[in-house]
Amino acid sequence: MTLPFPPSRRGEANLSRGRLIDFNRDLEGKPLYHPISNPHGLIDISGASNEGMRDYLQQYCDSKWSDRSISSFLKYGPVAGPPDLQNAVSTLINEWFHPAIPIQPSQVLATNGVSSLIDMVAFNIAEAGEGMLIPVPMYSMFEQGVCARDQLTILPVQTGNIPDQFSAVHKDAFIAEFQKSLDAARHNGITVRAVLISNPNNPVGRFYSRPTLEALAHFCTVNGLHLVADEIYALSGFPSPDDHNLPGFTSVLSLRESSEPGKLISHQNIHCLYGASKDWAMAGLRLGFLITRNPELWETCRRLALFTWVTPFATKFFTEFLSNPADVRRYVTLNRERLRAKYISTTSLMRERGVPFTSANGGLFIWIDLSAWLCHFPGHDDPRMPGETREMQLCKYLIKEGVYLSMGELSFAPSPGHFRFVYTSPGDESQVAVQRIADACEKLDTGSEWPSVRSIER
Repeated sequence: MTLPFPPSRRGEANLSRGRLIDFNRDLEGKPLYHPISNPHGLIDISGASNEGMRDYLQQYCDSKWSDRSISSFLKYGPVAGPPDLQNAVSTLINEWFHPAIPIQPSQVLATNGVSSLIDMVAFNIAEAGEGMLIPVPMYSMFEQGVCARDQLTILPVQTGNIPDQFSAVHKDAFIAEFQKSLDAARHNGITVRAVLISNPNNPVGRFYSRPTLEALAHFCTVNGLHLVADEIYALSGFPSPDDHNLPGFTSVLSLRESSEPGKLISHQNIHCLYGASKDWAMAGLRLGFLITRNPELWETCRRLALFTWVTPFATKFFTEFLSNPADVRRYVTLNRERLRAKYISTTSLMRERGVPFTSANGGLFIWIDLSAWLCHFPGHDDPRMPGETREMQLCKYLIKEGVYLSMGELSFAPSPGHFRFVYTSPGDESQVAVQRIADACEKLDTGSEWPSVRSIER
């Protein structure tokens, strides 16, 4: 006799979320691109991985770690990392993030990645069902991070009518959209607890201006909201070759407290999330850091650190890597130079081949606009409706043509047809990907191939 043993209702609820997980599973086993052994394979640039510093890190490991014994890393280490790690990270933050008041090691909490940290912070600042305001387009995994276990309510803040949500010129319009979303949530009986942003914005690759962040911090303070900033790409910025007026990185930690009417800002509700995965190309270490001046929040998060235990190897490796300021400056400088060069070569080809994009100067990605080709697909543009959206069909068609991109609808994009293009893939992958996208769009325009992509072809 077979008896049903279903998961919990909250577990089952997650089956309706995380479409990206299901989508990636469908692609498992699909042969991937290699310039020599498999030149016709799939180029998967859906994930943001900094591949441009692999040679540097390999040389570092060969010179510093080749003769290390691993036995000392096989035992338990401190749950939230040793004091040396907190010292190293606070030193890094103080030098590069320019905090208004120096960050103390005791204000740093280490976890096994920023994804775990988002879940931890959400749990400790809001109750199940309460709301979190997030400007769109947003990082596609924010929804999973605050809903899967914490069961918070995502409240997308629409930015489609703002010419440039990152510019100081449009900060008032930006804050007005937050106020509109906050008022609507309260009208619907939702208690809003926080604002969550990524800076630079993921997937657009733009930094928020200082006046915009100051206005947002003021909005949060006067409305009793936490301001949580994912700054994991903080040091992956460069002067824009497209627009010299694009703002560079400003950390929320650099905002000064103020009691001035109309400019009220508190440090107690401002929290920074950082990690080793992006700027430092060390995603495998699984290290994330909460930097907060709120001792009560730090303590409540520390109570959950048993579930985000960091490994002795990861903490030792990263602590030593950060221990020489000259080496850190050398790495950051080289990383920025390589990112800018890769961005220029990729966007130059996009212009040449007619692939529209939004100028960027931060992160590892470019926001491309393929909405002009949605007309070749039947159906609707609302991800909440049954059936595949036209954007999903276009995404599957591009996979068939050899390129996998992260869809804008997973980021709650204000309009359909946008995709995140990660340009830091190894070798010539980004160049080949641009060519494949352009060729695929030309096929649609000329009618040489009518897409039939209801399922991903293996």
